[in-house]
Amino acid sequence: MSQHKQVHTRTQLVFTRDFREFIRGEFWPGVTATIRYDPFRVVPPGDDYRFGDPARPVVAHLRFREGGPVTDVTLVSRIGVPDCIPNRTDQHAPLLEGDVTIPEGAHWVEIWFSYTGGGLIYDSNWGKNFRLRFYRGEIEVLETTVHDVPDEPLDVFVCRVATAAAERVIVRYRIVNAQPAPPAAAVELHRTDQMDEHGHTIWETRGVSVPDEAVLAYDVVYYADGRPFKDDNQGAFFLACHPQKFREAGY
Repeated sequence: MSQHKQVHTRTQLVFTRDFREFIRGEFWPGVTATIRYDPFRVVPPGDDYRFGDPARPVVAHLRFREGGPVTDVTLVSRIGVPDCIPNRTDQHAPLLEGDVTIPEGAHWVEIWFSYTGGGLIYDSNWGKNFRLRFYRGEIEVLETTVHDVPDEPLDVFVCRVATAAAERVIVRYRIVNAQPAPPAAAVELHRTDQMDEHGHTIWETRGVSVPDEAVLAYDVVYYADGRPFKDDNQGAFFLACHPQKFREAGY
């Protein structure tokens, strides 16, 4: 069974210039998180902004529950203000950083960003703000495997998850042991009338055919409050394959 990866590293909330967001490390109320943000998400093209310029600050704004107070964190360059930075297309460009302690009792982390250059500009998910949920307490993979189907050329991908808050659950998977690799796919999980030991509702795949002896890597997208949230197992993804392959791989 492929379960959540155990991590004991500092919490990072990462916002890259290709407009992706990642949670890395431990993430729950009470931890101190480092916000890592590429300013060229919000700085307009042609602006003469210099990376980390304190006269043109990029500020993270955070809220931890509906209607709660807003915490402002000015993001800084920990390498100073360099004369030049990597090209805008370089995914390894340096990031501005700032630390925030997530308060006990937080329901989630809502975050948006502002840049003060010639005027005030926001990076706010088109006004909805970015919201990060404490997914480790909300979703758990219970079963993930590939079953043989006797006398059939295809196997069946089985995934069962328990979730506390989901309105909808999707698994996005790709087959990693086939050449050429087939395109990635997504499948809806079905809500059951079963619950786990914590009282969380169990969702499951039904009738998802995959090639014989397929090995799948996947993440889980679940919807809460009408918004999608991704659990990619700290970037390692979850793994599904025939139980014998798990044993051969040392799981």
